[in-house]
Amino acid sequence: MKKILFAALALVALNSCVKDEMNPDALVPEKEPEVTVTYDYTKLVLNELSGAGEDNEKFFELYNTGSQDIDLEGVTINKDEELSWTGKKGQVIKAKGHFAIVGAKGTTPDGFSSGFSAKKSVIVELFAPEAKGGAKLDTFQRGEKGSAWGDQGLDNNKGSWSRIPDGSGSFMITPTATPGAANNEEGATYDYDLVGNGDVPEPAKEAKVVFNELCGNKAYDGNKFIELYNAGEAEGNLAGWTIRKYAADATDVAGKYNVVWTAPEATTLAVDAYLVLGADQTDPALGFNAGLSAKKGVKFELVNADGVVVDKFIRGADADPFEEAPLAENKEASFSRVPNGTGEWAYAAPTPGKANGEKTGDIEHE
Repeated sequence: MKKILFAALALVALNSCVKDEMNPDALVPEKEPEVTVTYDYTKLVLNELSGAGEDNEKFFELYNTGSQDIDLEGVTINKDEELSWTGKKGQVIKAKGHFAIVGAKGTTPDGFSSGFSAKKSVIVELFAPEAKGGAKLDTFQRGEKGSAWGDQGLDNNKGSWSRIPDGSGSFMITPTATPGAANNEEGATYDYDLVGNGDVPEPAKEAKVVFNELCGNKAYDGNKFIELYNAGEAEGNLAGWTIRKYAADATDVAGKYNVVWTAPEATTLAVDAYLVLGADQTDPALGFNAGLSAKKGVKFELVNADGVVVDKFIRGADADPFEEAPLAENKEASFSRVPNGTGEWAYAAPTPGKANGEKTGDIEHE
């Protein structure tokens, strides 16, 4: 029985060995076959990017949309078509996981080599390892190369562009950066300077109601008036809007201003339309309950239903309290925006309910 068992063990040992070519009489253990791991790099995307704050706070973040971990060795990121980061041996992104590359200009050990600004155009591209074909995996682009853009509401120390939802959504501006963690969509807004950003809605059209003309003399049929104009792209709802007139003897807010007009309910102003309010009117449907002088300092504010000052007209020194100091009188012209609706204030012929004409002179403030 012992001889049979020994023979069986010898046979097993023989089957797991191979001949040594240098020593034919010796047997060596057979090598295990090498196992090649194939990673699906197409599951990698750019997920969050932040150019706000100091260089050691700025980051690129990757997200693995797949169900298997991915070795990042050899994965590259180009910024503005120049190499900015290469994945190192041992860097792995977990399945459904985030991987943050923090630190612009290499300010952290695993940061990226280029700068990154929240205020400029940028193209960031993600590539598979060159040894695996080097295919482009994802692109983030803001503006055209070399152009400068506004900061889009990002402040100095927080904020980013984030996919909402993670890994698959369009990039949006998020007020709170979350490097290495799920994106926070609270307060997210669209950045219309982004290129190829998926299904981004058109910017909402808005009203833009402004003071357009104020006439404080009797050159136009003996009537003084304030004219409002909608220079926006949508109808303006003026319900709850007010006009304030500043004066040292004001009583509504003592020593500051009186509310001289409150828009009646259902008051609207169409695009490219005018609303003319007469002076010294007790009915708000007709005008405002105060005078308007062409020969002294005046200050009016247009205030929306939320209490926000959306426009103002000031002639004279903007002091507190406001002094209606005597000034040169123009008996023929209005205080008018030139060009109509958008320009600076100047003298122009009165045109209530119509587009303002050419400038006839500069308004004296002292």
